[in-house]
Amino acid sequence: MNAPEVTPPLVELISVGSELLRGETVDTNAAFLAAELSAIGLPPNAARMLPDDRAAIRDGFADAMARSQLVVATGGLGPTHDDLTREGLADALGEELREDPELLAALKQRFAAYGRMPASNRRQAMLIPSATALANPIGSAPGWWVEHTGSAVTLLPGVPSEMRAMWTTEVRHRLASRFGITPWTSRSVKAFGIGESALAEKLGALLGSPPSGVTAGIYAGDDGVHVRFSTRGDATVLDQCVAESLASLGPDVYGTDDADLAREALARLGALGCLTLASWESDTGGSLIAILAGAAPEPGSARYLGGILDMGGASGPPMADAVLQVSLLPQDAHGRSRVLVSLAGAVSLPMTELRIHGSGPQRLRRAAYAALDAVRRISSSGR
Repeated sequence: MNAPEVTPPLVELISVGSELLRGETVDTNAAFLAAELSAIGLPPNAARMLPDDRAAIRDGFADAMARSQLVVATGGLGPTHDDLTREGLADALGEELREDPELLAALKQRFAAYGRMPASNRRQAMLIPSATALANPIGSAPGWWVEHTGSAVTLLPGVPSEMRAMWTTEVRHRLASRFGITPWTSRSVKAFGIGESALAEKLGALLGSPPSGVTAGIYAGDDGVHVRFSTRGDATVLDQCVAESLASLGPDVYGTDDADLAREALARLGALGCLTLASWESDTGGSLIAILAGAAPEPGSARYLGGILDMGGASGPPMADAVLQVSLLPQDAHGRSRVLVSLAGAVSLPMTELRIHGSGPQRLRRAAYAALDAVRRISSSGR
């Protein structure tokens, strides 16, 4: 008999910082925390950004705690005048900030190697009665863990490296113990060369009516369309979902789970006897070079030696077993672009015209991925 499913608590993310709202800084913390929380069975229900304003932070925490059982906040824990997250949460809870002697001693010890501690850093030693300080292994800003009327609130630093370290050492295990939620298990199927609607049509009921206890979703990116199946129950049902997807989507699938289109292309070349690859691209902004350079080499795969930009230049690409050429042509009136792709050398692909959609940097990256998809599809006769 299956155990009754536990309803997960409502979870909210808060990111504090006026620089986020002005677009000066990208909120990578929220993305990291959303993935980490989801992995332990606590996917966020909402996320919001707040300015460096004490009243706005107070109201933000009050609103979040009124509807959610867990609030995870980042930012605003520094020593300067606009670091107001502590004050905002204290106001929302109606508690008074007081200097904690142990926190102050730890801060002074941290600064001892550098000289006198600036007076402003004393603010980082402030606590409210319901807060427990969380150690910061690589920075000066302690975090907070707060329990209040059935809700838990944790405050983490805004510096990404400090936030991630504190999450790992101080927060993740507390949440697992506090909420005891069974984590999600997920499997993904990744395809290129097929749109979202066409993919959904091919998968049909597998997406619309997945097996009991399974959720299914489609996510489009520069590297194609991903289908993700998730469950809190018996994970073997996900294998069935993946197998059905592979059978329905056929050659458009380039892998599952952690598969990477660049690695798949390099692996295909290696399987065909091509040991090294160079590239030569035009009007792609170096997207192909960036993607291939970031692909971790695997045993048996072709090794990427590097590439050059702008076809027709005086210099050529590095000497390699094969050279991948990509040329991105202008968009038409409907926003579609043509990509010319060819491969010459130990493995060959005649000049092929591909179509992509997108604009800006997305268009450039999709052109590169279209070329890599063409390479991974080369048959055994492509020599």
